[in-house]
Amino acid sequence: MPVYRPKELAPTIHTVTWWSNKAQFEKSEDQSPHWVLFVVESGSFRFEIGKREGIAEKGDLLLCPPNVVLKREMLRPSTFLVIYFSWTDGSEEIRAEDQLSPNPVGKSSIRDKYRFSSTYGYIAMLKRRNDPPAVARRQFLFRDLWEQFDWEWETHRRETRPVLEDPLMRKVGDILKENAFETISLNQLASSMGLSTVQFSRRFRKMYGVNPSDYLSELRLDKARSLLLENRLTLDEIAVLCGYSNGFYFSRVFSQKMHISPSEYRQAYRI
Repeated sequence: MPVYRPKELAPTIHTVTWWSNKAQFEKSEDQSPHWVLFVVESGSFRFEIGKREGIAEKGDLLLCPPNVVLKREMLRPSTFLVIYFSWTDGSEEIRAEDQLSPNPVGKSSIRDKYRFSSTYGYIAMLKRRNDPPAVARRQFLFRDLWEQFDWEWETHRRETRPVLEDPLMRKVGDILKENAFETISLNQLASSMGLSTVQFSRRFRKMYGVNPSDYLSELRLDKARSLLLENRLTLDEIAVLCGYSNGFYFSRVFSQKMHISPSEYRQAYRI
């Protein structure tokens, strides 16, 4: 069974409801055929999802899988969004929490409260609108919420994991930085270091926290994002400058990683 990071999945929002200073829940427990996400702006309530239990409060995300009972008890009047949604990998629906890594089921806390407040506010603003632009913006904001979750999870993991110094992998990292925007074969690079592809990937991940292909991809995408916003180069021109064979392949990789096409990214963020 394949495992995905939440940000890699495509969410589809079915319903968004917003509650302001809700004093109590009408039902002490409930379950839904969809994934259910509580996004808490203020107040607090106790929850229980299987063996997971705790208190959700400001800045918390509370996720319950499909067809799983969520028990809840209000502690202080709360303001929150409830988002009912589905996740797919592009073709099949994801309904099992063991297909998620990191697993966000239960409570997760967003550390960047300013960004959380902004994303929350915009989703709440669009909660009742169903026109195509509003739906697209709501989907984008929701994906951004999972991007923020993943970013903070990855940052925390890197900050807390032991630093394993590996001179050979440090050299590899330097080579990738110097040659990221040219044609480069990771298999050939591994061979030049006297390693099998499996050994190469394992040692690189221990050193950097990600596999070599993701590391290389992020270097390229970081440059691509800048080029998209700073000039009017075509996608084919940007592809060549960032180490991709053509604009079509670049667009496919960018869309998969960023969950937005290069053209949409340029239009949304260019100043």
